[in-house]
Amino acid sequence: MTPHTDAAGPGPDRATGLADHAWHLVLGLTLWFVWFCVTYGGVAVACAVAPPLSALGPVNWLNATVLLLAATCASAFGCAAWVSARAARRVPADAAGAGRRFIARSASALYATAALSTALVALPAVLLTPCT
Repeated sequence: MTPHTDAAGPGPDRATGLADHAWHLVLGLTLWFVWFCVTYGGVAVACAVAPPLSALGPVNWLNATVLLLAATCASAFGCAAWVSARAARRVPADAAGAGRRFIARSASALYATAALSTALVALPAVLLTPCT
């Protein structure tokens, strides 16, 4: 049994898949904004409903949750940046691929920005006591 192949084959238009699609220019920072709102909204709700003991300092369940969510999101953004950077390298270097290469490179930079922003916004969870 042979694997299914498309009649067009894996030509230059299929070399990068969807990694050079224009939606990636918006998707990374939009998802970062959702993460930011969920994190700070969740911390506010948790502080109103069940605040952690301030005697524990920054080592408590709320900060651990924020850090776990931040690490997960930052690594997902980092993987997306890596995939976009690889897609940019696979686009042909001719004039026809210039737009696709620009989109993939820009998406890679925006995903990397989202990953760095996630890490920097979560940094207070390491240092500060929440709900004080």
